[in-house]
Amino acid sequence: MLGGINNALFLQAFGGLFVVVLILIPILKWAFPANKSVKAEKALYRQMRKEIRAIKKK
Repeated sequence: MLGGINNALFLQAFGGLFVVVLILIPILKWAFPANKSVKAEKALYRQMRKEIRAIKKK
């Protein structure tokens, strides 16, 4: 094949890309959650630190 493109290899690469995306996105969402529970947990930590600072000032 002179100067052409291997269509099978091209389609296989796109198929692999889609499979990686379909597998990788749920794993990343699981590993790095950004939902309400995480935000609530951070707010709780902030509130606890604020209370500790208030206790230390007394």
